[in-house]
Amino acid sequence: MGKNRYRLVAVAVSAAVLAVAGLATSVAAVSCENRKKAGGENEISDLQQVSFVKKSHKWFYLSQEGFHETDLPQHAPQVLEQPWTEAIRIASAASLPAAFAGTDAGGNYSAYALVNRLGMLAFSGSDIELFSDTHYFSKLTADSLVFSDGQPVFYLYKSTFFNSTNGSATAEPANAAAIGGGGGGSSGTDDDGERPFLLDFNPRSGLFYPLVSYQNLGLSSDEEIIGFFWNGDSWTCASKRRREQQIEFKYFIWQPLMSLTDLNPALLSSDSFIFKHATEDDYKKINMPLLFSSAPEQLKSLISSIPSEFSFYVSWRDGSGNSPVNYYQAGNNSSTLNAKGLAQSDAGYDVIVFADGTTYLRKTETGSIAAFRLPLLQAGYSYGEIAVSGDCLIVAWEENNFYKTKRSGFIQIDLSEVLKKI
Repeated sequence: MGKNRYRLVAVAVSAAVLAVAGLATSVAAVSCENRKKAGGENEISDLQQVSFVKKSHKWFYLSQEGFHETDLPQHAPQVLEQPWTEAIRIASAASLPAAFAGTDAGGNYSAYALVNRLGMLAFSGSDIELFSDTHYFSKLTADSLVFSDGQPVFYLYKSTFFNSTNGSATAEPANAAAIGGGGGGSSGTDDDGERPFLLDFNPRSGLFYPLVSYQNLGLSSDEEIIGFFWNGDSWTCASKRRREQQIEFKYFIWQPLMSLTDLNPALLSSDSFIFKHATEDDYKKINMPLLFSSAPEQLKSLISSIPSEFSFYVSWRDGSGNSPVNYYQAGNNSSTLNAKGLAQSDAGYDVIVFADGTTYLRKTETGSIAAFRLPLLQAGYSYGEIAVSGDCLIVAWEENNFYKTKRSGFIQIDLSEVLKKI
């Protein structure tokens, strides 16, 4: 199993060379107004203008070889656009749950970013390492980062619409007895029947381990899991397969009877977890966005200054390590701005970042809230997944063309430097 590592250490820049980077950012206290851009899109604006200096942030782009520093996203090397399921991009990111801060579970790392078709970025303050394994990442799509006992867990699937490659990543031989039944007769071959579903990343060894296979869940070789919700106790999953002129969906819930990271596809049996079938309504009920009015106070208070007329959709991680919960405010705008948020990171920050770079940050120790703008991206680019490690905010960026992704990477923000400007 191969592993590639890269380490970047932040280097202090002397005051003599702290020139303005030319990338405008808005920084203010927690007041904002809602208005529309000329194009009719939502904008959180009317914030006091200051400037990012080079000391406060770094840009990185992603490639097949790893991650590399650049001065601006648009200066990263051009790449062929690909469907988002096949492109190298940050698919999911999260901070280590606060309950595991300072424990052996997280090793030296306090935040992670799952990079589709590449591996896992692990963050320790300003230090970054990439762990990759072509055995698992080269042919399958990786998504949905969660935590179990403080260790990152994610899932693999194959997009039957965009991915025409033969074969798939294989796990260790799984128990031949499928759990849950109704799988339609898994082929049991290494290329299909033993496909890994859930993997965990062990931050101490830097290795990826299969936890559960498609065969363990009674899924046949032509079925793909398209989503799940992990509530810390059980997994509610949806799968699909193509049958002639139609697509067939299946829904089920399974609950491991031991620590998730102790599971092994080769040893799983019907005594290892509880399996039950579910309905489409069961899956929708747990995955559908909730009204923002029902959001936790921790989230509502963070962006309480945003007026009710503003339309947005936020994916919120509550610090438990479980799947994020989505909230929606309808507002009056014709367009809706997406956001990612997290609470209770071990660094002591609650943060929300909108796709246009508008950021709300709270120091949990003092309760003080600030709002600022990340550097403005060119048209066709947007911000996405976020994580916090120490005083560093990591935010993914992508160049998109509808459902296709071109260049991608992340920005690393030194929050201590930014907060000095506020």
